[in-house]
Amino acid sequence: MKDNLTIFSKQYDINTLNINSKKQLSLLGLLGIIQDISAEHAYHLGFGYEDMKRQGFFWVLIRQKLKMESWPAWHQTITVKTWSQPIKSFYAIREFELFTDDKKIGACSTTWMILDSVKRTPKEMHNLEGSFANTRKDYRLDFKAGKVVMPEHAMHFQQEVDVKISDLDMNNHVNNIKYSQWALDTVPFGKYQEYVVSEHEINFMSEAFLNDKIALYSNLPSVSENDDKVFFYGKNQDKKKNVFIIRLKVCRQ
Repeated sequence: MKDNLTIFSKQYDINTLNINSKKQLSLLGLLGIIQDISAEHAYHLGFGYEDMKRQGFFWVLIRQKLKMESWPAWHQTITVKTWSQPIKSFYAIREFELFTDDKKIGACSTTWMILDSVKRTPKEMHNLEGSFANTRKDYRLDFKAGKVVMPEHAMHFQQEVDVKISDLDMNNHVNNIKYSQWALDTVPFGKYQEYVVSEHEINFMSEAFLNDKIALYSNLPSVSENDDKVFFYGKNQDKKKNVFIIRLKVCRQ
């Protein structure tokens, strides 16, 4: 539902479409919800996918940081609220808060850019300033998505992924959620069951397309029992470019 043009609110059921093996809302399910409400709010504000397409642009997510205090369980309902901060040159900041039964359980900060649909190059957002008249100026989260710095050592090759049709979104590049899925798929199931994610931070560094080969690396084999941070990155083998970097903070279930 839409509270107003500044703060957009929507409810989501925790169901079999978005839970994990622990019968909780999954990280991937939540990232999908965040993606969905972002698109819905942008649509109502006049800079959604079709609006941007007509102007020859499209949105790309470049940074995201999620903090969770608890994960809702199957059959619960969450309320997600989102708003935009004032734009700055090439960047747009969108923030989120998540609630169950009026209790805040998490928050997320994201940074976006627009790319030229043909040249795939960044564009300044001065043409969108009218659409961003409804930015939120009275409140902001106490954190933002920043640059993820990988450990200098101990990054181990995990596996190679061939980009498939099902990995693509409507911009014909890999959907941002897929990178987190690839990273999680390298985690041994025993560790996955034992730990829960309290923070998820990702930087998107370059686009990946159909048939690209992405080599996945992680420091997971070197992480000690006392270390609560795990890093992943993906490198495009054909283009010799890093595609994404992920930092997870975890705690025991």
